[in-house]
Amino acid sequence: MAVYNNIRDLSFEKTVVTIGSFDGVHCGHQMLLRRLADVARQRHCRSVALTFWPHPRQILHPNSERLLLNTLDEKIALLEKTGIDDIVIFPFDRALSQTAAADFIRDVVIGKLDARYLIVGQDHHFGKDRDGNVQHLPELIARHDLQAEVVDLKMLGRKISSSAIREALLCGDLPLANEMLGYEYLISGKVVSGNRLGRTIGFPTANIGTPAFKVLPKEGVYRVKVQIEDARHFKYLGMMYIGKRPVLKQNDDTLQIEVNIFDFDGQIYGQEITLAATHRIRDEVRFENIEQLAGQLHDDKQNIINIRPNS
Repeated sequence: MAVYNNIRDLSFEKTVVTIGSFDGVHCGHQMLLRRLADVARQRHCRSVALTFWPHPRQILHPNSERLLLNTLDEKIALLEKTGIDDIVIFPFDRALSQTAAADFIRDVVIGKLDARYLIVGQDHHFGKDRDGNVQHLPELIARHDLQAEVVDLKMLGRKISSSAIREALLCGDLPLANEMLGYEYLISGKVVSGNRLGRTIGFPTANIGTPAFKVLPKEGVYRVKVQIEDARHFKYLGMMYIGKRPVLKQNDDTLQIEVNIFDFDGQIYGQEITLAATHRIRDEVRFENIEQLAGQLHDDKQNIINIRPNS
């Protein structure tokens, strides 16, 4: 698979294309992308996913935080697992938001990607005033040698969407979020220095720095699988804490992400790690003293160890 970041240098021949932000690369996206790969194989074409970065919400709502399920690296890694041939990262800005859908299809989808077949979800839209939608798609492609297909992304008896997954995570409904995602929710970032409180009570933690736009699950303690740097799999188990550290009634101002990695004592400051959240263990709790915190962490760890991998 190839990933292209500069649309100006592209020179494709005969492709099947889909367009979208693909935030979360959830079950609905995965179904669409599998269809993309199947059609491309049948037509002896390249399968291309054209996605936008920054995400349109980051440009159109710049003052909002915790907007997105994926960082760009997370999204690319998830897209790579779907079996498509190529990913094109298209830079989104306000000028692009004012580009008519007809012009985008002519200049980019056909002009740059040489698309012969376009596949979109039933609720997809692009272009100025959202005029590139399913209702207008027939007239948009009528003047070109381009066919189009609309895929119904309703699954699991409900509509799956990135916004529904964000809401489930923020409400603490991790099982629902993971069900809609089709994988365990990922949090990745660099290990940064913390206050080392955990080390003093036998639970050393790695503090994870994440971008302000990354959605974090509801505050509490989670069972996570841990992948360090470029490891090919999640080798370790751990417990993740998300919250404001209300120990001794002294809250931090911002959410903290800390993970205690079981059976690990390596030095990982400055390294990239990825956490896959499998279970939510409990809500945030306020402790009166460090001894109470240590006792609760001991119980949390034992609860996590007792969870069977597929439960």
